[in-house]
Amino acid sequence: MVKYAFIVVLIFLGMMSCGKKEKMYPKLEMTPDEIVHAMVQMYAANAAIHINDVKYRDSTSNKYFAQVAQLTGKSIEVIRSDFDKLQSMPDSLLVLQNRALDTLRTIQENQLFKPSKISIGLN
Repeated sequence: MVKYAFIVVLIFLGMMSCGKKEKMYPKLEMTPDEIVHAMVQMYAANAAIHINDVKYRDSTSNKYFAQVAQLTGKSIEVIRSDFDKLQSMPDSLLVLQNRALDTLRTIQENQLFKPSKISIGLN
């Protein structure tokens, strides 16, 4: 009888441990669209910062980040906080990063293939 009860308890514990476990993720302050917009702006700001002379990077980075805050309508602290929280959600981070990179690719393609306003006069 004890052996039977022990087996039932093991089966019960096994079934309980197999249940779907929900991970608790931190709540983000921005919507996915706002995060993608912020990522696009941050990619552009970081690119601009890194083409500047090393002596001026600290001072220009503050100005670029202030512009990102203005363009997104969110403070840099909120943006950085959400980016930090996304580090614990790698699947969500990857999806949002891919959306941001797709946006940047689209912008680049639109710039590359935009008809030129300069006309060559071949008469």
